[in-house]
Amino acid sequence: MRWAFAHGIVDLSAKKHSSHFAVSHTSVEQLEEFNMDLLGRGMQRLAPKLWGLLDKLLFAGKKSKKVVIFSIIMQTANQKSNTFQSIFGIFLQSTHAPQKVIETLSRMGICVSIDSINTAITSLSKEAHHGISALGRTLLASYAYDNFDVDLKSTVHTVDKSEDTLKHLTAGLLFPLQHGTTLDNLHCSKALWERSLLNPQDRLGHLESVEMIPVAKTKILASRAMDISNSTVAGNINSVLELLKQGDIEDPAECDPLQGLDVSEDRRAIENTPWNRLQHIIFIPGLFHLKMASADAIWRTFLQHFLARLDENALMRDVGILRPKETGIYGSKPGFRRMHQLITYSGICRRLDCWRVEVKKMSSEPLFDDILAMADVIAKEYVADHRLQRMRSKDVTQRDGEYENALLLNKYMLLYKELSYAMNIGDIGRVETCIVAWILIFKATGKHKYVTHMSDFLSNVHFVYPDGLQRAVRYHILVNPSGKAGSFRAIDWCMESNNLYTKVIHGGKGPNRTIDRIILESPLVQVYRNLQRVFEENFLHLHLTTRHTIVDMTRTFNELCRYIAQHSPHELVLGRKSKHSIPDLYSKGLELIDKQCLDAGIEEGGTLEEHPTLEDVAVELGL
Repeated sequence: MRWAFAHGIVDLSAKKHSSHFAVSHTSVEQLEEFNMDLLGRGMQRLAPKLWGLLDKLLFAGKKSKKVVIFSIIMQTANQKSNTFQSIFGIFLQSTHAPQKVIETLSRMGICVSIDSINTAITSLSKEAHHGISALGRTLLASYAYDNFDVDLKSTVHTVDKSEDTLKHLTAGLLFPLQHGTTLDNLHCSKALWERSLLNPQDRLGHLESVEMIPVAKTKILASRAMDISNSTVAGNINSVLELLKQGDIEDPAECDPLQGLDVSEDRRAIENTPWNRLQHIIFIPGLFHLKMASADAIWRTFLQHFLARLDENALMRDVGILRPKETGIYGSKPGFRRMHQLITYSGICRRLDCWRVEVKKMSSEPLFDDILAMADVIAKEYVADHRLQRMRSKDVTQRDGEYENALLLNKYMLLYKELSYAMNIGDIGRVETCIVAWILIFKATGKHKYVTHMSDFLSNVHFVYPDGLQRAVRYHILVNPSGKAGSFRAIDWCMESNNLYTKVIHGGKGPNRTIDRIILESPLVQVYRNLQRVFEENFLHLHLTTRHTIVDMTRTFNELCRYIAQHSPHELVLGRKSKHSIPDLYSKGLELIDKQCLDAGIEEGGTLEEHPTLEDVAVELGL
């Protein structure tokens, strides 16, 4: 019996049964196709007697434990029989298990050594480059990049080598172009140059009607992080060229791609070759940063000015109920997450108050059609529109300053909500109409960089880009990593998520946290996540969700709604004054843009240059 067991184990651990795992040739497919059930069936088939013995010892049903025990015994018989140990070791690396834990488990025969794990990581990193290169060679990929900072506090300073511990790196992502995008759609570099404002032969194009982006799961490949700081023009161009190089796209003329990179893109328009002119590159703004800028514009309008916080119906009063210990933070610089929650929660309660006021005017037990009609009335009567200017032109005794401010707050909060909703469901047409409105708000609040970039983006998409490129850009400015309806994400949101995993979660710990290690593991972000999912499924882990539990806001909303109802911002009280009149950012932004166009016309000698304006875009979008 003893001999039979030993013979079965020796036979099972032989190379012919695919139990050997070469860590120096580790592939992503090996990790993602790992299956405990399949491994167990092979063990049971090749060593049925030992499997039956473990059945009795473990009371059957514990297949995962039997596979682990079998794997330990097999490695004892043959050190190269280490499939489970190798994959489990990479899993431990992806979860940042301490080295002492890994060393202990290695001695117990449950995983391979740390050196073997590092060899496997190096192999995976090299293979990731092949995947990036393969996608890049299709020429049907979009590239995203962003900078991130790493503080290597473990760095030892010496007399001959004293350097700043804060390192500036650049991360990148590649996204395959989907939704029917073909090479012919992108074969338009020459046409773009002919239509460029930098080219005197400028002609404008037209676009098709607005469409929803189809729901399709977007594969994401993380590129190798680059030891480049893109805080300068030269750094930006270097980052782009290095990112393209990882995608196996280089200058076919084999000239020095780094020569003259210390000048901006418009200066490079005088270069001789399309590559040196960067003619093959178009830059697309990130909608996640647009959303953050929108939240910041609301903060500048309703919270930054001290007098804007003093009214009984001011937004700061809502902060006092929703986050009573953070009023100081909201008065200085709250950041995006806090503003997003404030706009969401305060907007809900204020819209509920609009319903409260309107319901009082209706008869009891309304029908559903009556409720729909009420919703239309609320959208028209409790949101600022062209009538606001007429309200504010009246005598002070016939005005209600807080009521006027409340209408404007409802307007901007609803516009923010609409932008968020459109981005989540992938309605690119609605996103574009929201961008036009936010451009006016940005102009009025002094966010001129966003005005310029978003105006140029809409003008290029709707008047410069050929139809095929236009569709490729509009259908890929949002991607869907999960492939589920309502789960679209902006490209720069994916970049921020990738940066988090690259610089915080992965990249080594303690003395192993070096630039080289961060760069080595940077292409493996998605590989690690997929491997963790494989182990979670094979070992039947619980608590797999990464989403936050929905907080019960009932009591908080009730308290805020009671406060709002008590001070009635949505009921007209003639003669009620406000300590600060919130500006109509639409009108102010439009006035500033018109003045800018007029000044530009004067500088041009009385005639405006023939290129599309924001008004042209608005007309094109049917606004």
